[in-house]
Amino acid sequence: MEYHLDNRVVLSTEREHKNLYSWSIKEFDKNGKQIGGDQIPWEWSLNFEVIELTSTYGVQIKAGDNISDEEDRTQTVEITEALHGKLRPSVEMRRAGAYSLFGTQRRIEHFGLFIYKMAGDRQQYCRLWGSPSYTSEWDFENVIEPDSVQIYVYLPPEKFDQLMTLVKLPVATGVVVRLSGVSGFYSEWSPSIRTDRIKILANSKDQRLQNPEQLAFDPPALGYVQEFQIFFRQDLPLTVNRAAPPPL
Repeated sequence: MEYHLDNRVVLSTEREHKNLYSWSIKEFDKNGKQIGGDQIPWEWSLNFEVIELTSTYGVQIKAGDNISDEEDRTQTVEITEALHGKLRPSVEMRRAGAYSLFGTQRRIEHFGLFIYKMAGDRQQYCRLWGSPSYTSEWDFENVIEPDSVQIYVYLPPEKFDQLMTLVKLPVATGVVVRLSGVSGFYSEWSPSIRTDRIKILANSKDQRLQNPEQLAFDPPALGYVQEFQIFFRQDLPLTVNRAAPPPL
């Protein structure tokens, strides 16, 4: 597997604002010039618009393999349900945020959302996964995968069913996803709680993060999400309020 990376990525304690953060991730072009400012973990909220949402249903029948006679094997039936969506960054302030992975300056165009109904008593959780573009061989052909970030949400059955009732009703005119406290999201230091540029560390090894100072910690990478929210919006035309006001 060959990752498509252009820039050198370095973990460093050399920093512009020494009293504000103790370390950062720096990115350098092929000529050794730093690209942008020091990148530090971004802890505030970020919004995404859901531009496509699909519900899927499936039936899976599995036979046990502990009985030699095929007719006596116990079969289990499982009904699967899931939501798959495509996202794009919401407009923050004057323009939509630009997301790119460390090691590249390419804008990420592929954001995915996967919501599953959990089986058993497992606890609900949300995780993020991402990868820079890479080339791999599949069935004797070279396949190029784009830069991507995927959100995976697992819900207990009763909460998943509540969510599906909202999806099935033909009333939503917009859906927004909000993420807060995402491990692996970085931006330049700012006194504001908004940013229009996010760098992403999906995997230190895959993105060839260098640690020349031999710092004894691993910087946060994609995975943990402190808070996941999804909002369904319905816009109703209020024609009665659009009428011209009566004359004075």
